[in-house]
Amino acid sequence: MELREAISSRRSIKKFKRDMYIDESALKEAILEAADAPNHGMREPWRVVYVPKNKLGEMSREISRYAFPKDKEKQESHYEAVTNLGGFLALIMTCDARQREENENYLAIGAFAQNLLLLLYEKGIGTCWKTPDYIFKPKIRTIFGVAPDEKLVGFIYLTDLKDEADFPKVERKNRGILTEYI
Repeated sequence: MELREAISSRRSIKKFKRDMYIDESALKEAILEAADAPNHGMREPWRVVYVPKNKLGEMSREISRYAFPKDKEKQESHYEAVTNLGGFLALIMTCDARQREENENYLAIGAFAQNLLLLLYEKGIGTCWKTPDYIFKPKIRTIFGVAPDEKLVGFIYLTDLKDEADFPKVERKNRGILTEYI
């Protein structure tokens, strides 16, 4: 698959089926390949926590207890959605107290994430990037082993691409993004 085709074709896949599995070796290979992302000073401010399919229920129960402490319906809804995935990734970024370096870390993890999403697509693994409000809760950070000098920046839900056709390309609104300096 050509890069241009992958960029143009990749979609967030939001259909999850309990009997769906992903190729774990392809996933791990993509994570390592995505680390070739550009970053300033070779700081590589990312790390990934992988939750395999057989651990999704346990993880969901733990997250739900802190994300939705008084809402049993949301807890069950989260469990139903998450246990249908083929796997789950938590993306964690190293923080830097220096403003410029912190900005560069965000840009670097964004490049890493984009590489990862494209590489997973190329390997036949569907993805959906999530940044729920509860990623900022201290107990959720603890679940994923986020250190004091790190941030939990988001989750990547992993699925197959069997229902990819159900997610057609959406026309982009930002076609006029280029202006010239005068």
